[in-house]
Amino acid sequence: MKIFPAIDLKNGKCVRLTKGDFKSEKIYNENPIDQAEIFSKAGFKYLHIIDLDGAVEGNLVNLEVAKKIIKKFNFKVEIGGGVRTEESVKKLLNIGADKIILGTAAIKNNLFLETCCKKYSGNIALSLDVRKNDIAISGWKDQT
Repeated sequence: MKIFPAIDLKNGKCVRLTKGDFKSEKIYNENPIDQAEIFSKAGFKYLHIIDLDGAVEGNLVNLEVAKKIIKKFNFKVEIGGGVRTEESVKKLLNIGADKIILGTAAIKNNLFLETCCKKYSGNIALSLDVRKNDIAISGWKDQT
């Protein structure tokens, strides 16, 4: 079994949302690097990072924070949130991410999903958040 502890980034901090509700934000660590270190010292080998700001805005907002975590620690990292273009996929792979999580863009654009899966075979993961039997997209703002 592989366990992926998660770092969800919002405003440069580690947060948790309840059912994707941004009003329910709970900060559990002000410093994502410190949180990654806690996971590393606990012996975790994998890490799941979501850029919540990026998911809402549709671009990579917390790229520098993710880059620092990837460079400093020896995790296998899967990362998503705001990945809407192939350029974003390339940027995340270039900073050392192992898997790129596609969500909103994959739902809205099947060709984007197909292209990424073919071109970056083995590096793409699909994430679907569900609320009341509908797929939640755009940082939980919309359902389809």
